[in-house]
Amino acid sequence: MALDALALDFTICLETPDLAQCILELTDRAFGPGRYVKTAERLREGSHILPDMSFVALRGGQLLGSVRMWPIDVRDGEACERIAFLGPIVVDDSCRGQGIGKALINACVEAALTKGLRAVLLVGTPGYFQSFGFEKAKGITLPGPVDPNRLMIRYSQPGLNFTGRVSKAV
Repeated sequence: MALDALALDFTICLETPDLAQCILELTDRAFGPGRYVKTAERLREGSHILPDMSFVALRGGQLLGSVRMWPIDVRDGEACERIAFLGPIVVDDSCRGQGIGKALINACVEAALTKGLRAVLLVGTPGYFQSFGFEKAKGITLPGPVDPNRLMIRYSQPGLNFTGRVSKAV
């Protein structure tokens, strides 16, 4: 079921397999080949998106933006918490500033929390993502280099706090 995004001229809906190549091309244009060396990309590599939490923005059938969610685990000793890893979020250059990114982020975070996940993790700009309820992910590490100030988490409820090392979901 598609959601009209704030009565604007685009629609937010779940990603479908037929859009995979268009999403890849849009992501490559936005981030370039340098994205493949980043730690976040290592977490996505060889994994599968969470199809019920990954969304696209469309206008008349044209792809305007995309956000994907991936399953990851946060392990601390014997404890393991399955959460979602958000990214990449991408909006076509010609459509920036129209609320598309915000609508995509809201849709995927809402879907994750509705599905019962207790947190969503991302690597991003704090000044942007704090407005969505994300905070610095204290005590969580990724399996590679990342600026700890850009590692952010949104918990499903106040008072939750996970610590540990992130790995691909198994």
